[in-house]
Amino acid sequence: MTHTLHRQGSLESLGQDFVVFAMPSSGLTSAGSKPKLDKVFEILARHNPVNIGDSKGGSRFSLGGADKVKEIIVENELVHGVFRSREQLIAVLKDLKEADLGLCVTVSGLMHNVEECCDQVGLTPHTIVNSLGIWGKTELLPDKKVQEVATMCGHGLVSFNLILALAGQVKRKELSPEKAGELLAKPCICGVFNPVRAAELIQEFAD
Repeated sequence: MTHTLHRQGSLESLGQDFVVFAMPSSGLTSAGSKPKLDKVFEILARHNPVNIGDSKGGSRFSLGGADKVKEIIVENELVHGVFRSREQLIAVLKDLKEADLGLCVTVSGLMHNVEECCDQVGLTPHTIVNSLGIWGKTELLPDKKVQEVATMCGHGLVSFNLILALAGQVKRKELSPEKAGELLAKPCICGVFNPVRAAELIQEFAD
C-alpha cells in the first residue's frame, strides 16, 4: 500500500510520472538500514529525479536541495525519488536490483508501464495495488484539474487554494509554471510530488 496510489490525470500525463521508494521492514530489516538507505539515495539521485526526499525529514524543495535530504536520512526511514520517463525507471530498477539491498521497493505509475519496465530488468512484482478512486460526497471536491495537482501529494498537504492562487499568478504572467511547480512541491514533505508535471498542469490552467 502506498500514499502515491491516488494520482489522477490523463494517460499521457500519468505516463510521465513514476515514484520509486525503498524502505526496510520495521523490526525485521530496520536495524542497520541507514547505509542501505544511503545507497538507495545515491541510486535515485544518480538518475536525475525531479524530486527526492524522505518520508519524515523533507524533500529537496522543502529542505533546499538534494544534498540536504541525504544529510537527514536516518535508520528505518523511507526514501523517495520521482522520475519522468520509462528509461529512467528502468535504469533505477536495474541499479536497485544489482545493489540487492534487501529493502522493500515500491513503484507507482501506470500499471502496464511499470510491469513492462520491471520485465526489462527481470523483476516480477509480487504485489499490485489499485486505487478504487474517491468515494463519498465527490460533489464537494474541487475542479478535476486541481485534484490532478493535489493528489501528487499523497498526504494531502498541497492545498487546493494554493494551487488556485498560483495558477492565477501564472495566468496573469506574474509567475512561471515551473516556479509554481516548485512552490507546490514544498508542502509535500516526503518528496513524492512531481513539480514538472505540476507545472504542465498549471500551464493548462493558464491556457
